[in-house]
This record gives sequence, C-alpha cells and structure tokens, in this order.
Amino acid sequence: MTDQTPDTDPLDPSFETELVLPTFALSTAFYAERADGSILLLKRAEGTAMAGVYFLPGGLVDPGEEPFEAAVRELREESGLELLEGPTMVGCYPMWVYGRDMLQLSFRGRVAGDGEAIVSSEHTDHRWVQPEEFAAGFTPDAVTSLAGGNDRIAALLSNIGNDVDRYLRLRGRPDAPGM
Repeated sequence: MTDQTPDTDPLDPSFETELVLPTFALSTAFYAERADGSILLLKRAEGTAMAGVYFLPGGLVDPGEEPFEAAVRELREESGLELLEGPTMVGCYPMWVYGRDMLQLSFRGRVAGDGEAIVSSEHTDHRWVQPEEFAAGFTPDAVTSLAGGNDRIAALLSNIGNDVDRYLRLRGRPDAPGM
C-alpha cells in the first residue's frame, strides 16, 4: 500500500465545488423472532420518542460501533434476549426524532429459548405479536389517523410500514402488503 496525499487519494478526490451532504445519526431496530413466528414489541416509556407506543427494540449506534453489533447490543440491553441466528439486515429508512435526522437500520434474527423478555427502564411493557398484526398498524388510514396532521410523524410511520412490508417479504409471507 502506498501513501496517498489528499490530491491523489482515490477515496478523496478534489471537487470544483464543495459537497454538502446530510448528516445522519445511525439507529437500529430489531425484529426479534420466536420459533412460533411472533416478533417482540416493547412499549416506549415516558420521556422517549413516541412514548406509549409499542415498537421494535433498538437504539443508537455508538461511535466506532458496527451497526450489526449495535443491533444485537440494543436487543440484549432492552430485552435481555440472546440471538440463536442472525442478525440479517432488513432495510433502512430516514426518520426525524430527538431533534435530528437519523437513518434507521433494521435487522432480524431468531432469539434463544421461549423468548421471555425482561424490559429495560426505557420501556414499560412488552408483547409478542404476529408480524401481520404489527403491519396492520401502518396502513395509509392508520398512518393518517395516528399522525394527526404532523408530516414528520406521517413520514416516519409510512417508512416503518414500508420496512415491515420488506420484513414480511423476506420471511416469504405471501400475504405481505406490496407483493
């Protein structure tokens, strides 16, 4: 390997005009699957974005951390669950929460044992649902109703719905929306 200067570095070419690119924090969401096909949802605690809503486990990717590692760490921290297999990436989508732009990376994997979760202080409850039940909460009518006219919430819910559709297609569900 040879030393490169900024002018000759193939990964850092010079441009006539400055590139202005968006900056996203990275976040993860995890479709934790039990053997019966159900997925884990955690109820968001007060003081968190979308408090009171059931959603997938997940959280921020720490500086220097690989997204796959972050997804597994967040699953363990928020639910106490360990993976049998995975993680496998499902998709990604932009979102705006906590006053900044984020890129949400979603993963899936099968959890060990019966999947009994121990929720962290970031959540107040948990439940296991069939993925189609989760997907039903993101229909266009549901998104409009839940968003209450807030465009950012509508965009977030629509993006989550698209991600759930991808997840269902990856699982080979013939009844997945968009198939």
